[in-house]
Amino acid sequence: MLPFESMHQLVNVKVHEWGLEGWVMLHRTAIESWTSDKWGQPSVQIAEWLIEDDIVQAFIRLQRGALIIDATVDEKGHLRCKNHLHIPFDQWNPGSIQASRTRDSRVRFRHRHAEIVLSARFRAPEWGQALLEEWLMAQRGEETRPKSSEQRLATIRRSKATIERYLEQSNLDYASEMLTTTKISLSNTIRELSRHRAHAESEE
Repeated sequence: MLPFESMHQLVNVKVHEWGLEGWVMLHRTAIESWTSDKWGQPSVQIAEWLIEDDIVQAFIRLQRGALIIDATVDEKGHLRCKNHLHIPFDQWNPGSIQASRTRDSRVRFRHRHAEIVLSARFRAPEWGQALLEEWLMAQRGEETRPKSSEQRLATIRRSKATIERYLEQSNLDYASEMLTTTKISLSNTIRELSRHRAHAESEE
């Protein structure tokens, strides 16, 4: 039989672990709800960088793209995002995500002209960088894989639902990002068509 002091310590450890697990679940639920409401798509995967009291810093894998957030969660499970870095799938290229430590040992993640700074953790900056690259590379593999007509129809339906959701919510930030992404895709398509047309004319 364990001494009274040992039993007391064991109970304290179990209560602490259960409390931490419950706190993590509260944060995860808040992230999932916020992602669905704000971005109009579910969070496919969540990796916590920091959970401390009401603070949560996390990486979120979307269906198309990824997010890094710096936020707080209240006792009711409502998330308030202080800062975020959105990495759209259509604007990502392998190696385009940069990660480095600042002078005060915090970690800066950059993609193109956007950045976010997270708290200093035991994990190296390369851990977060590699995780994001892995997620986006997997999405690229899914994008290039031949799809059946049912899968293409499902993709169109999801896109339609996403557009309807953020229009209903007047989500201007996301609408602006989607507009920018669409313009870039359109420009790339026009350039590609021009190259094909020029090549075809040169062979005539």
